[in-house]
Amino acid sequence: MKVLDFYLNIWYNYSMDLKSEKAKALTKKQVFDELRSYLNEQVDISNRKCMDEENFKLPAFNEYQAYQRGIQKALTKLYNLLP
Repeated sequence: MKVLDFYLNIWYNYSMDLKSEKAKALTKKQVFDELRSYLNEQVDISNRKCMDEENFKLPAFNEYQAYQRGIQKALTKLYNLLP
């Protein structure tokens, strides 16, 4: 149950108020679908940050890129934990 609560907290902060009528009507599958969508979106954003030409000019570009890759890996692992 802890894992589900964790995912719901992420989803709550991202999408909507869990006390709203819309949120109460969602099934667990719909909640997980929302979480998958959010995680994919965050990985895509991180990928775009890695490829942004402005970031190539950073003095510590390799460290910035390693940080973004770490974020992508963590989000992907979280995505793979979803049922």
